[in-house]
Amino acid sequence: MRIYIIIIAFFIYEIANAQKVWSFNDCLTYARENNLQVLASKLNEQSQEANYKIAKNQKLPDFIGNVGNDFTSGPISKQTIDLKELKINSRYNYTQGYQNSLALQSSVILYNNGNLKKTEEKNSLLLKQYQYTTEKIKNDISLQLVGNYLTVLLNKELKIVEKNSLNTYEQQYDRNLKLYNAGSIPLSTLYESKANLANAKKSYENSIIEVDRSLMVLAMLLQKDYRGFQIEDVKISDNINSPLINVPDVVQYAFQNQPEIKSAELGIEAAKKDIDIAKTALYPTITGGYKASTSYQNFFDRSSKSLSEQWYDNHIQMLSVGVKVPIFNKGISKLQIEQSKIKQYVEENKLEQEKLTLKQNIETSYFDVNSSFQTFLSAMEAVDSNRISYEFAEKSFAAGKINVYDLNIARNNYFSAQSQMLQAKYSYLFKLKILDFYTGTPLNITSDEDLSGNQSKNQNLSPQQILSEKIESEEMTQNSSETVSSQENTNSVFNSNTLKDKSNESDYNEKKVTANSEVENIKKSTNIPASEQATGKTVTNSFENIKENSSSGIKDDVVPANPQNMPATETKVSDTKPASKSVDDEKAKREALIMERRAKLMKGSQNDTISNDAQREALIKERRAKLSKGL
Repeated sequence: MRIYIIIIAFFIYEIANAQKVWSFNDCLTYARENNLQVLASKLNEQSQEANYKIAKNQKLPDFIGNVGNDFTSGPISKQTIDLKELKINSRYNYTQGYQNSLALQSSVILYNNGNLKKTEEKNSLLLKQYQYTTEKIKNDISLQLVGNYLTVLLNKELKIVEKNSLNTYEQQYDRNLKLYNAGSIPLSTLYESKANLANAKKSYENSIIEVDRSLMVLAMLLQKDYRGFQIEDVKISDNINSPLINVPDVVQYAFQNQPEIKSAELGIEAAKKDIDIAKTALYPTITGGYKASTSYQNFFDRSSKSLSEQWYDNHIQMLSVGVKVPIFNKGISKLQIEQSKIKQYVEENKLEQEKLTLKQNIETSYFDVNSSFQTFLSAMEAVDSNRISYEFAEKSFAAGKINVYDLNIARNNYFSAQSQMLQAKYSYLFKLKILDFYTGTPLNITSDEDLSGNQSKNQNLSPQQILSEKIESEEMTQNSSETVSSQENTNSVFNSNTLKDKSNESDYNEKKVTANSEVENIKKSTNIPASEQATGKTVTNSFENIKENSSSGIKDDVVPANPQNMPATETKVSDTKPASKSVDDEKAKREALIMERRAKLMKGSQNDTISNDAQREALIKERRAKLSKGL
């Protein structure tokens, strides 16, 4: 019955472990206590602790008891002297005998130039050095654990991106299948969508494999079975800013607290103790001892004394003091002293190497943090830019202005930018954790972790806000030396909201026609005589200037030519022009129309998409009717 209970308990324990979701702190605690490298280092630590206790007890006197029992049997020579003949006669007699002896003795070292004390101090230093070695191994495992844990989180987020990409390609394939059945697209476009869907499925399956692989590596580090191993999902905040850290202060703090530096310093102290210990061999050693013993002899002679009587009669006591003076030992003592000095130089060089390595690691970590932060900002900006480009590509494709290949390029760029952004974020987080480790910050990974940095001036700003502030500051600097008129501001607003897709020639023509119609409306609503009006050339010419600027590579924020800067042939008015009040009214109405159009453009092209979809449905119905007539 008992064996069944044990088996059931074992299976319950295994099921509980399989269903357990490991947090980072759980993994960290388990790895620091159960890793085989840590356990091996702890065993070395316990062995050195025993050596320290041995050296400490060497100062105490020893106490030894001896018991001896001898049994003899055989001939014993007995010699006699013949005085007459002047010679010695030997005669052997066969006999048997029994002998017993008891002894207690103790000895202690009275003087050896502090050899025992220095040996004890050396072993104490070595014990602390082993303890720091164990701590160093724990730190290395902890940093390795941080990297593996973050790799799992990164792969999980990449899997989500691949899943979103797969869903998008599935929707595109379903849509293109319907369009192909309706006769709106060729077969090549449908197979292009099918190929893209197959590639997306492959990428998604690979992302699942990478998640499982990273979980397996993490479980192997913890020496756990990876089957059924799961970790806690941690949401890493995008509120990331670069911390302001003084590298020399971090280096100084690390020199005082990192275990590898303390271990190297203790190695130097232990080498100095070795020199002192080697020098004690040149001095005499004084020892003291005490011995008490007794014996009993009986050769089966009935006339001999009893056991107790002989033990009492034969007991002796001895107190001794000995001096051991080194005279010549082949020069070994001096060579051992020189050898200990060389060992000290080796340990000092090791300390310098550890400091140099630690300093380089800190400086490299600081450089990696800053470079990774810049990479992350660039990746965030790339995500925003590719997202806008993808949205415009979707709308343009829905309007029939671009083909499916251009749409796929925009889509792939967007999802690729998302993946690169996630990789940059987790790379920055890992390198920041390493730098925080050198500053003494405990390793931890929690949900909604704020990575803004405690000394950053932009603590509460997102990367997009940081970029926008940077752009605004540059624009303010650029515009501080210029006096912008109200008409330039009006044209700038008009330009920024009407040229979002200026590279497309059809959009340009549509905007040109719209602008001409707006000018006609302005003419009708004002009191300017027909003979004195600019016949729409003012606004139309601004479009022509915009087109030239875009083709020559001028940025979008360049203000187009305003009506005041128009050539005289286009803005010329007759001598009988109206009053300035009428011109101001014209400008006000023009600004109102521009603001109204700007509001419409800010809402996006949703209505255009709806109308385009309606037109597309009408075309599909028309083609279906033609196909039915043809059949």
